[in-house]
Amino acid sequence: MPRLKPEDLEPANSFGSSSTSSSFSAAASAPKYEETVITTRRGDSDSVSGFRNTPPAARADMSNNVGDADVLVKNTNEDWINKKWRPAMGWLYMGTCTFDFVIFPILWSLLQAVQGGQVTSQWQPLTLQGAGLYHIAMGAVLGIAAYGRTKEKVEGRN
Repeated sequence: MPRLKPEDLEPANSFGSSSTSSSFSAAASAPKYEETVITTRRGDSDSVSGFRNTPPAARADMSNNVGDADVLVKNTNEDWINKKWRPAMGWLYMGTCTFDFVIFPILWSLLQAVQGGQVTSQWQPLTLQGAGLYHIAMGAVLGIAAYGRTKEKVEGRN
């Protein structure tokens, strides 16, 4: 399709407006929304329409209103993250606790023994900083996830 030139276009009136101003002329007072303008090439029925910044009422008139129709859409997304996020959260929490309560305290004590010959301070678990909010949050996430999964199994959705 050849590119349209300004001289090939003729501006049309806005939807729901009786004004005769075109989109090519400067308006005397700035409207709240840009006017929706349909431009057509002379002699053709090809049209280009602009719906940007239209008022909500005009957009509602232009939309495809289906009324009270029931639309059911099956989730066909079979990504691994959609199936495995619950176990991944469990493994993440288990790994965090293992490192913070088992591995890092041992490494901290070994580091002090190698550096100065004796252990003078003990490891302060990072996840217990801030009153253990990390454990409370992870408990909530894992608890809600387990509840949701149980509900899915009872309903028979995998």
